Amino acid sequence: MIRLQVEHDGELLPFLLEHTDYSRNKIKSLLKYRNVSVGNQILTRYDTYLKKGQVVTISLEKKETKIGKIDIIYEDEHYLVVNKPSGMLTIATEKEKNRTLYHFVREYVKKKNKHQKIFIVHRLDQDTCGIVLFSKDESLKQKLQGHWDQVAMKREYTAVVVGILANKKDKLVSYLKENQRNIVYSTKDKSGKLAITSYEVKKENHNSLLSIVIETGRKNQIRVQLNDIGHPIIGDRKYGNVKSKKLLLCANCLWIKDPLTSKVMKFEIHYPREFIKNV
Repeated sequence: MIRLQVEHDGELLPFLLEHTDYSRNKIKSLLKYRNVSVGNQILTRYDTYLKKGQVVTISLEKKETKIGKIDIIYEDEHYLVVNKPSGMLTIATEKEKNRTLYHFVREYVKKKNKHQKIFIVHRLDQDTCGIVLFSKDESLKQKLQGHWDQVAMKREYTAVVVGILANKKDKLVSYLKENQRNIVYSTKDKSGKLAITSYEVKKENHNSLLSIVIETGRKNQIRVQLNDIGHPIIGDRKYGNVKSKKLLLCANCLWIKDPLTSKVMKFEIHYPREFIKNV
């Protein structure tokens, strides 16, 4: 294990080239296999910006970073954080029992310890990719779920939407209800569930790349509210009738306040490259 103190602000790659004898290819290999971290955040991008005072940790151990086709973002004795691929259910349904995120994660922890249990803390839509948090303790799961809106300090998504938005930055507020066909829709009726979504345009051409932060975690919230303003997400056949191979929505950032330590744990990934290709 190597620990390096950051003395000046700057990007990760030049920092590692200066403070280690590793080649560029070796550094990129370490990043690929998630051996480089700052605090609880595993780094995978060579252009990550570092700030003075941070400590970069390099693990030289070979890590198992896949559960089937799923990336492990972070793991310790209490938590397991994974990157769910688009198209995979988070938990089982009547039609699909085995090819689910929960199934693969459970199989992974059972191989390491047959007595280990695993509990899912929150879900993503089947077609949404990105960060999903698991707990290895049921009481911890209950603490997280019982105060999720307070525990989840930041929930950031990236999406590609149809067209160019007039408002480059906005907050969307509506009340959501669900009909008998499991379609969520916005209403002014306050008996619905309050949904708050903020977005900012990061790149635009024919379509727009958005950075999105949610204050509430309602079912299909982002998809419904963006469709409401006439800019459905690319690939959203359910709400926007926009045909594409994949829904271009990624849960790329989750910050939680650990109820065990009160420390902020930051988990971040980069959205898929295909997002930029569709802007």
